[in-house]
Amino acid sequence: MQINAQQSFTGRFSPKALAKFQENLDPKDFKKVKDFYAGTKYTKFDIVTISNQPQRLPNGIVVIPKETFAEFSNSRTKKQVKARIKLANGELPFNMETFKLFTDDLVKRGEELLKSIK
Repeated sequence: MQINAQQSFTGRFSPKALAKFQENLDPKDFKKVKDFYAGTKYTKFDIVTISNQPQRLPNGIVVIPKETFAEFSNSRTKKQVKARIKLANGELPFNMETFKLFTDDLVKRGEELLKSIK
C-alpha cells in the first residue's frame, strides 16, 4: 500500500467512511486512514454495503445477500455521478484489512470509470 503525500493527490475517504473507521479503529490506525490520500483532486471514495433481493434457499430459509463496493465520486461535478467497484460478496467490517484494499490502483480504476461515465 502506497500513501501519497504530494499535494496533487488529494482524493480521500468521505466523512461518512471516516466516521465509521474512527468508531472501529484505535487512534494510531485511524490516523493512517485519515491521512490516506490517493487519486486526483476532489476525488472522494467510500465503502458502501448494499443488500440484494431476498433469496429462498431449498430448505425454506430466506437469505438477504449483501455486497460491498468501493464507491467513487468527484465532489466538484454538477451531476454527482458515482462509480462502484465490487470489493466483496458480503459485508466488510471497517478495519485495517478493509483499509488495505484501497490502493492507488483501485482508486485509479475508479477514476477511470468516472471519466468513462461522463
